[in-house]
Amino acid sequence: MEIFSVDKDQVVSAAVALGRVNYDFALEHLYPLVDRLDIQRNVQNPRFYERLERDIIRGCLMPPITLAFVTDNENIEAATSLQFNDYVNNHLSEGFVLDGIQRLNTLHRAKERNRDEFPGGQSLFLNVILCPSVDNLLYRMITLNNGQRPMTARHQVEILTTNAFQFDSSGLVLASEKDQLRGRRGLFKRSDFELAYMAFLSNSIAIDSQKLIQEKLDELLATKILERDPTSESLEFSEVIEVIAELSSKSAPVESWFKINNNLIGFASSIRNSFGDVSALDSQQFEQFIDRFEEAFRSFDVSKIKLGRARRLAVSYVIGRFGDLGGAEVSELTERLTSVID
Repeated sequence: MEIFSVDKDQVVSAAVALGRVNYDFALEHLYPLVDRLDIQRNVQNPRFYERLERDIIRGCLMPPITLAFVTDNENIEAATSLQFNDYVNNHLSEGFVLDGIQRLNTLHRAKERNRDEFPGGQSLFLNVILCPSVDNLLYRMITLNNGQRPMTARHQVEILTTNAFQFDSSGLVLASEKDQLRGRRGLFKRSDFELAYMAFLSNSIAIDSQKLIQEKLDELLATKILERDPTSESLEFSEVIEVIAELSSKSAPVESWFKINNNLIGFASSIRNSFGDVSALDSQQFEQFIDRFEEAFRSFDVSKIKLGRARRLAVSYVIGRFGDLGGAEVSELTERLTSVID
């Protein structure tokens, strides 16, 4: 174990260090500590960590775990990097995992199932705490985590959409919450782009189904996102935003079409499959496609279909196959959509 730096937490009278081990060391010395104390979390359903397990074999660097020791004040006050390292290595069996139980269990499964490919030398960073009492550790845990709930995939997407994408620079003007409350019209809704981003990440239109309770919907969304392989895909949502902005900027009908959230969601859910074909169009060409698509879609009896879902399905289907269907006549579009819309 390497210890890089040590500092003091004056509130809980603890010494806190940043260190590093490797995966093999973690499994030999830290994995046995995951169930030493009752305050440690139970192991969750392994299915939630299947993607992390696969990524470990491919060489991912896991986030740091937190290792804790309860010791007397003399050891805490004397803790320099060298002394800290000696203490931890001599008392490893007395420590316990304060944060990272699920990651260590996933690491263990990854090695058990892939011994020949397991990257045992990969670094694993540690936060290590020497604290005078379990009460002090619990205090620190509570002050850090009280009132918090794990962020769902949906919440993380909402945060990223708000902070990571520069819509203004693309030319898209988004309505704020105040604008929406005041009934200001003519703007794109940020909430629609949040849904579109979820559709883009998950390659799915099933992102806000009213049939599922929120917990199950969030679980489904997370599962679909994790099924993707980010290293094999180069398209970014920011590029999709730029294409939507470009197509909308020179055509009022195209802009209005994208402001219908079911069109935007359907488009985002399958644009990965046809980005090159769609991005090569100018606004007038895309407007002509929309005219043919809408004429085909009007062939369906709205009293016999779930209109919003049908529109998402239809847009997703056609955009995903734009290389074949982008120039199709209305009759062909109608025939193809008949097999999709139920």
